[in-house]
Amino acid sequence: MRVRTRKGVFELKPDSPANYRRLYVDVFSIAAALSDPEELFRSAAEAGLDAVFVVDAWSETHMPLARRYLELCASYGLNCRLSEQKPAEVYAAELCEAECGAGCAVVTRDYDAVAVVKRCAILLFRGGRFWRVYSERNLW
Repeated sequence: MRVRTRKGVFELKPDSPANYRRLYVDVFSIAAALSDPEELFRSAAEAGLDAVFVVDAWSETHMPLARRYLELCASYGLNCRLSEQKPAEVYAAELCEAECGAGCAVVTRDYDAVAVVKRCAILLFRGGRFWRVYSERNLW
């Protein structure tokens, strides 16, 4: 499926997080799409996913929810990082590129991460499904 946004033209193809050895999750973005945000952490722990949960903390307005998500990460024994300088989807993409590269993916609902990645996949959570995002510049 081809999608045109303010950020560019993208090709979306169905995909699954299970196809990647490690995930970098934009927590605020994905949790906002769920009726019960704790489900994100609970299901990741139950599935034994190798995931890094990236939490927005670059604005004072993020802090109450960021604290809650950090508590959930800790209670489920999950790897969590704070994004204190930039949006979590961008930081997650940078972490994915630096720490993992090919075979890993950023999970988000935002197209901003596409501009950062060269080797990692971007999985967009949309309509209750995961879609791999391909931009016109990197249709691989």
